[in-house]
Amino acid sequence: MDIKQLKYFVTIVDSDNNLSAAAKKIHLSQPALSKMIKTFEEEENVALFVRNQGKLSSLTTVGEMFYEQALEVITTYEEMMKQLEAKNRFLKGTITIGIPPLILSLVFASFLSKFILEHPEIKINIIEEGAHELKKMLLVNEIDLAILLQPTELTSIEEHTLVEDELYAFMSINNKFAEQEFISWEELAKEPLALFNDTFMIHHLVISYFDKLNLKPTVKIQSGAWDLLLKTTFDTPFLTILPAPVKDFIQERDYKAVRMHHPLSWKVTVCRQKKKNYLNVEKFVLNSILNYFSAL
Repeated sequence: MDIKQLKYFVTIVDSDNNLSAAAKKIHLSQPALSKMIKTFEEEENVALFVRNQGKLSSLTTVGEMFYEQALEVITTYEEMMKQLEAKNRFLKGTITIGIPPLILSLVFASFLSKFILEHPEIKINIIEEGAHELKKMLLVNEIDLAILLQPTELTSIEEHTLVEDELYAFMSINNKFAEQEFISWEELAKEPLALFNDTFMIHHLVISYFDKLNLKPTVKIQSGAWDLLLKTTFDTPFLTILPAPVKDFIQERDYKAVRMHHPLSWKVTVCRQKKKNYLNVEKFVLNSILNYFSAL
């Protein structure tokens, strides 16, 4: 396990071995969290958890030892990063980061406000565009860092995953699908859809998956504003497809988020061009982003 996965493991234990509760705390989908634990146990040929009817119930003896050691490693790591941050506190410079508006609102606003207050000598220029457009800008060095969605499919880019979740179908609370636990892609294709425009990676992920299933969706509205997409569904038959964390920002009396059969993953990554040397301010900002999200 890397330090991020160790923190995930500790969060599971601190959540009374409840994967669902832990997943919400760390902004990771429950299936991805479960897979991480299972993969580690299989690769290391060890059982960290006692399972009861498929659910985690308690730690094994080995798991208890691993938990105590994980706490020590995390404490040491965080102290080391604090010392490193103290040495870099007086860094100066400017860095340009491209962030899609939706991701900026959902997951980056708190980081940016905290970072800017703690490091007033570092100026951050924010470019708000869709992930598809930001990828192009990163490739021609118009921005230093880009917050993109996987897959980037570019060997010239170094990427680090920050948040992992899945896409949901959002709709009016009065929509005929609102009481369903899941909605199928076949059902989605038959309904009027409001989707991100083609400068956004979510647009390409969704349309590509419809193509893969040989389905022709009924896309009636395209926009770069996620709040507009959501509002088009209010008291109408329109559906929109947005990341699961949007659930935390909607009025439950007006809207409903429904999981999709075979959901598409929503993996937010921070990316930069691969090169031999980086400015100290570039390295510091990237490390600050990684440390912030690994601590969630």
